[in-house]
Amino acid sequence: MQALREIQTAETDTLCVNVPKSFLHRKLEIIVIPVDEALSLAWPSAFFEQTAGCFANTPLVREEQENYEVRDEILSRYCHA
Repeated sequence: MQALREIQTAETDTLCVNVPKSFLHRKLEIIVIPVDEALSLAWPSAFFEQTAGCFANTPLVREEQENYEVRDEILSRYCHA
C-alpha cells in the first residue's frame, strides 16, 4: 500500500494536498488529525530516569536455544539469487 503523510499548519479553513500521479482517478481516504493530539513517537518525559536500573536485581537468563527448522529454498522469477 502506498501512503502519503504530510504535516501542515492550518492558517485558514482550507488545506491543499498534492498527491502523487499514481493516486489520480482513485478513491482516497483523507484523515486529518491535529499533531498535538496524535500519538507521539517521542519518549515520555523522564522515561529513562524512571526506568533505568529496573532490572538491576533480576538476573536475565537466556534459555538454551533449540535448533531451527530447515526450510526448502524458494526461488521466484522475481528473486535473483
